[in-house]
Amino acid sequence: MDTKEGQLVSRTKQLMTTHSIVQDLKLLGVVPGMTLLVHSALSELGWVCGGPAAVILALLEALGPAGTLVMPTHSGDLSDPAKWKNPPVPDVWWEQIYANLPAYRADLTPTRAMGVIPETFRKMEGVLRSSHPQFSFSALGPEADGITSNHNLAHGMSEGSPLARIYDLAGSVLLLGVGHSNNTSLHLAENRADFPGKTLTLNGAPIEVDGERQWVKFEEIDYNDKDFSQIGS
Repeated sequence: MDTKEGQLVSRTKQLMTTHSIVQDLKLLGVVPGMTLLVHSALSELGWVCGGPAAVILALLEALGPAGTLVMPTHSGDLSDPAKWKNPPVPDVWWEQIYANLPAYRADLTPTRAMGVIPETFRKMEGVLRSSHPQFSFSALGPEADGITSNHNLAHGMSEGSPLARIYDLAGSVLLLGVGHSNNTSLHLAENRADFPGKTLTLNGAPIEVDGERQWVKFEEIDYNDKDFSQIGS
């Protein structure tokens, strides 16, 4: 056991299992048949017996066969390198990145900064993933196809997005170990709202067009989540 995991064990007061997580989810208000968008940070839950798999299995059990589980599986590194800040890369690399960054593939492209739970979930048998190269969502359950299909390239978290389909279904949002700063559903509100300082930007990503890799540019709003915690409160 590595030092980081050892520290996690030492600060975990009560062992969590799939069964105990199911009971906790019920107390939080998760009921069978829900459409549930989950944002998570496994390390903030403490040491979990079975890790991310245990959390996913608990969520599916709590939702039951009539429920649909959804997670953000974003890949923000499939974007314009000129706008990268965490970390930035030398500008002399940009043209090579434009030419060589692999095209988005729902089955292959990993998540970035989403955490181990959605990264594990997206690879689970039967899970569907939407087609957006940066703002994809993955889903499993009766509503999964309707949620993940026809994800617009431009304005990827607006009306033509899985977020809007979850809203149409009166879906719920569950925050496990994270706050509203991680709540992507607020980006749908950001798209719909009219507020001072709202601006548009041009982004790009490598995608497959008619079987060929292309760098495609598309319009997006300049997202800003700095007030999400305040809004959530």
